[in-house]
This record gives sequence, structure tokens and C-alpha cells, in this order.
Amino acid sequence: MSNQIKLTIDISEELLSKILTVVALSSATLPPTLGGMPVAIRQAPPEAPERPSMGFKAPKKEGEE
Repeated sequence: MSNQIKLTIDISEELLSKILTVVALSSATLPPTLGGMPVAIRQAPPEAPERPSMGFKAPKKEGEE
């Protein structure tokens, strides 16, 4: 007894070309531009000094100091 499966798939040249293009593009690395727009790398802003309160103070609950 043989464990064999024979499978035949007929694919047009056009469909095969599209499948190979998708496979090639999905395995390629991302270019430095996405959609024609350059990718800007933003640096973290420098540490800002702590700012004083703008004057709003939450009402104190009873029993709090």
C-alpha cells in the first residue's frame, strides 16, 4: 500500500506572476521611504524642568490636610 497523493493545479501565467510578486514583496525588507514619504526619525525631547502648578487646586475632602 502506498501513501501517495497526486495533486495538479492549473494556474495561468498572469496569476502565477501576481503570486510571485506578492511573495517577493512580502519577503523584502522595508525601504527607507514608505509610500514615497521619507521616514523621519524623531529624537526624544530633552528633559524639561518640572513646571509649577498653573493655579488649579482640587478641593480637599473632609479629613484631608
